[in-house]
Amino acid sequence: MEQQKSSKKALKITISLFLAIGLVVSLLPFGAAASWYRIFSYFGLRDFSAAADSSPMSLHVLEVGKADSILIECEGKAMLVDGGTVDCGEPVAEYLDRRGVKELEYMVNTHPDEDHIGGLAYLIGRYPVKKYFAPDIPKDLIPSSEEYLAAQKALNDKQIATVVPRPGETFSLGSMNIEVLAPVRQGGSTNNNSIVLKLTYGKTRFLLMGDAEKEEESDLIAGGEDLSADVLKVGHHGSSTSTTDALLNAVKPKWAAISVADDSNGLPKREVLKRLLSAGAAVYRTDVSGTLIFLSDGQNIKLAAER
Repeated sequence: MEQQKSSKKALKITISLFLAIGLVVSLLPFGAAASWYRIFSYFGLRDFSAAADSSPMSLHVLEVGKADSILIECEGKAMLVDGGTVDCGEPVAEYLDRRGVKELEYMVNTHPDEDHIGGLAYLIGRYPVKKYFAPDIPKDLIPSSEEYLAAQKALNDKQIATVVPRPGETFSLGSMNIEVLAPVRQGGSTNNNSIVLKLTYGKTRFLLMGDAEKEEESDLIAGGEDLSADVLKVGHHGSSTSTTDALLNAVKPKWAAISVADDSNGLPKREVLKRLLSAGAAVYRTDVSGTLIFLSDGQNIKLAAER
């Protein structure tokens, strides 16, 4: 009888402890809440990102709200595409730390909008970056935002040169091939100057669209490049100005990943979701499923969703 009482008491204490942890984490601001893994690790709970440990190549669409940050790992090397808003710098770094990232082979800023470049200043200061890519933005579109200026200062402080990639150029991360598809020309907006990348690992392919809109999508299609991909990182957070039927006919994605949050913009737009589903893509959203990890062995792709 005493043993049963002790067991019940221990169970109550355990439940209370986990409820308390959940309450504390839920009350933390965005940046601090990303430290949840430290608390959970202390109690011996498994880190979600460990799903990628046994995969030679993984692409992590991080949950950073209505912003973009993508970690790509291949055979022990890492690169980062965008850094979210300024509030995302620390949580993205914490995720990279969990993955054991010590340096970045490449950092890519697809374009200088605040929700893509905001966290990069912090991340540039935190990690050695071997090569930094950014598009050649027309002078009248170069921003004067604090986020853009902070990133430029961080690059200057660490004497990191900005490399402007050109369509057709390729580089590698481990045995993964990365091809630059866009911008084909200088567009009329920062979105339409987005760097678009196609990643090929074995027989698996990933297309990262940045915030490319109809104008840049048309340039890609007109260029005649092979846009087919298994995974499409949907452009511009599912805005109606992107992800046209013409693009989807060229890409033919099996999966579509959308980095988005519940806000007044109402993204992703219903018509975009309809187009994706009509194209046969399985749609996953960070506001619903949390961080999305696509795992490739070079032959097949699997998805691990945070929730």
